[in-house]
Amino acid sequence: MSNRLKRKVCDANLGGSFPQASRLLKSLAGLDISPKRAQLITQSVGQDLAAQRHVATQAFLARSAPSPRPPQRVDLMVIACDGGRVQTRHSEPTQRWKEDKVGVVYDAKPAPQQPGVKYHGPPPRTRSITATMDNWDGLGDHLSALANRRGYAYAKQKVFISDGASGIRSMRERCFPDAVFILDWAHAAQHLHACGLAGFGPGSKAQDWVERQKQRLWEGRIAALLGQLTRLAKQLGPPPPGAADNDPRRILANNVEYFRTNRPGLDYPTFRAKGWPLGSGIVESAIKVVGKRVKGTEKHWNLHGAERTLQVVTHLMSDDGSWEAFWQHAPEARRA
Repeated sequence: MSNRLKRKVCDANLGGSFPQASRLLKSLAGLDISPKRAQLITQSVGQDLAAQRHVATQAFLARSAPSPRPPQRVDLMVIACDGGRVQTRHSEPTQRWKEDKVGVVYDAKPAPQQPGVKYHGPPPRTRSITATMDNWDGLGDHLSALANRRGYAYAKQKVFISDGASGIRSMRERCFPDAVFILDWAHAAQHLHACGLAGFGPGSKAQDWVERQKQRLWEGRIAALLGQLTRLAKQLGPPPPGAADNDPRRILANNVEYFRTNRPGLDYPTFRAKGWPLGSGIVESAIKVVGKRVKGTEKHWNLHGAERTLQVVTHLMSDDGSWEAFWQHAPEARRA
């Protein structure tokens, strides 16, 4: 089968499933390729892509290749990552849902906040996306090599946006210690909403409290915010041993620790003044597209099949030219 035909099969994979890819190929290109054949072709290409990524990652970790100097230094390099859900064929039903980790590298031009204008942050220019079924350290290695290829070492400013989860935090501190951490604003607001419900229950009192804390957070009054959270947690008392995750006392205690741990990423006034993004919407949208392809109660994956399919999907989503470059060198890669 020619590379041109293989590429058509892979291009149809954003449709949502292998049967749907088969129908698209028949309807739009007149190609009679069964869903199973489409799966085999896609995962074969994904295997090549995964091998290519492995070689690049190992070369970066071994420092066997110098960091490429871009023609022009990037003004702002942004790293963002988060996790999705994939159902596997694990024999134990409670262990079937696994996390697929998705990372995005993109460049942008800082857009400082202007007086009287609603802040939106800088739009992305060129996105590079990677994903894996491996752990967060595995994603960190791949993401580091990808950022290095994009000129991370020479970027004028570097930021890392995430939800503040412990696994991502450890990866960020190991792989991107020189990037400024920004706690995704939407996740911060969600945590405040959970605290309001835990402290006051549903209703206007909780909503009013949440809005006041969000205003404090937006204005950078972190000490006042932490004071409010601490007082609310003390009013309910400490969680007893073995308290459930949905126990209001457990929720408040966990969130006091959450905001204290992620305090370096809460300086939103400074981030706006520098023109940096405040949210991880770019990676969230990437996860939605990935989820459309691999997530679903009717989709059951082997881990290697999910990993290979992820490589095809993320290359299709990237707009950095990596998909075209792969096909230009595909015959040489296979002979090697």
